[in-house]
Amino acid sequence: MTFQVRILKELLFMFDTSRRASPFDLTMAHDAGFDAVIPYDNVTPRDAASLTQDAMFSRSPKAFKHTCIFINGRDVKKAEDTLAAVKKAMFPPFETNIVIDPSGAYTTAVALVAKVEDAMNAHGLGGLTGKKYAVFGTGPVGITVAEILTSLDCVVTVAEPNPMLNSDYLLQHEAFRGVLERHGAYLHGVSAPTQAEKTKILKEADVVFTVAARGVRIIEKDIIDKLKATKLLVDTNAVAPLGIEGLELNDYMKELAPGIYGIGALVIGDLKYKLQKEILKEAYETQTKKVYDYKYALVKAREMLQEAAEQTIAQKQK
Repeated sequence: MTFQVRILKELLFMFDTSRRASPFDLTMAHDAGFDAVIPYDNVTPRDAASLTQDAMFSRSPKAFKHTCIFINGRDVKKAEDTLAAVKKAMFPPFETNIVIDPSGAYTTAVALVAKVEDAMNAHGLGGLTGKKYAVFGTGPVGITVAEILTSLDCVVTVAEPNPMLNSDYLLQHEAFRGVLERHGAYLHGVSAPTQAEKTKILKEADVVFTVAARGVRIIEKDIIDKLKATKLLVDTNAVAPLGIEGLELNDYMKELAPGIYGIGALVIGDLKYKLQKEILKEAYETQTKKVYDYKYALVKAREMLQEAAEQTIAQKQK
């Protein structure tokens, strides 16, 4: 008599609140090892609750742990509302892993913050706290960077560089208002479409992030030349023209002007890619009931950077 061992397929259901799922995230999920990645577009919290329970009841409680929910979409507030609906839809013993990374914003924002922290510590510039930050861009990455930093009691100015939008736009921005309600003492929102407004913000900040749309130059060389104090400028735009003039994609702590250092977009992108891959891989390999959000991602990114530093030291000692 022969017995067949049935191996459960590892499934990932992607609930995207936008009108279409991102090929980037679909590819990342497949490469992490999931046997099937099933995307759903335009998902509302109500949809998510129903879809979650459909997925739950199609498997036994033990088998359901081989199912993962990935929440995505450009609107951070909608993604968080969807997360709340998915968590509420589950109940013991039907619980499983949930990943939330709206448009990659959480892993990108975490990569920015963690890489800056690592670079400043490595170059004797101190840690994250006690510094002033400026974030140019009010999309999901910019808002998440502000969320992370203000939760660490850092003072952050979020600047909208689009001349078609003013500071009133930020007050109507649900995700920004959410951060303002939670950490208002540390958060400021301004409109900064002109060089004079950008220069004023840069002069007051210690660390500057450019996280606006692809192919949009935010900081010109003549602005950088006017800066005097030690500063760190960090870009995420990998499409020409790049966000910071004079800063190339692979630059790491390049001195753009005396005391003004820069980190390029692909340095951040490399950490973001590895971080998202590790999170999806863990969600695939461990059948638990964990929520992989930006808080978890920050812990993971710090661990990854520490391990990389230790490996570098070990190699030098050989």
